[in-house]
Amino acid sequence: MNNNLGNFLQGKTAVATHHRTWEWQNTPLPLQETIYVSSTLPPDELISSARVILRRGDEVMVIHDHENQPYIIPGGRREPGETVLQTLHREIGEETGWTVQNTAVLGFFHFQHSAPKPDGYPYPHPHFFWAIFTAQADRYDPTRLETDFYVTSARFHPIQEVLTWQLGYGQHELLQTAVKHKNAD
Repeated sequence: MNNNLGNFLQGKTAVATHHRTWEWQNTPLPLQETIYVSSTLPPDELISSARVILRRGDEVMVIHDHENQPYIIPGGRREPGETVLQTLHREIGEETGWTVQNTAVLGFFHFQHSAPKPDGYPYPHPHFFWAIFTAQADRYDPTRLETDFYVTSARFHPIQEVLTWQLGYGQHELLQTAVKHKNAD
């Protein structure tokens, strides 16, 4: 890891680490995935995705994916020329139909590839990040929704109920941090 990235990560709080393998054009991509709680975003050029814990009072948006698994960090990949916040606003509208307000940085996912960069791979390598925010739901506009194979439902549930659910690693810690952030507002 280069010095600037090492300096950026120094002193940040990692809440979960996981090893996984993604696929890109039938090429397995082994990754180490680490989730951090931080109010500072990683270097902009390495942020490939923006995601949010979307709150409405004492509720949180829960997405169910195509395998009926719940997750609480909807969002997606940046498009060329977009800022991280533009990506966040676009993706949340497409996946949930909601606009957001009171957006704050919550943390980030750090991905580190553990295999050489495949030929033609267009994404940052060996390091890339997903920026994680927390925000308040503002206005629902169903015309913003887009059909997405991975999103089968999106609706609010009580935060205390969701904290008892089996979620992907690190999501409980992010939700608890979002609740603390809300209480500090």
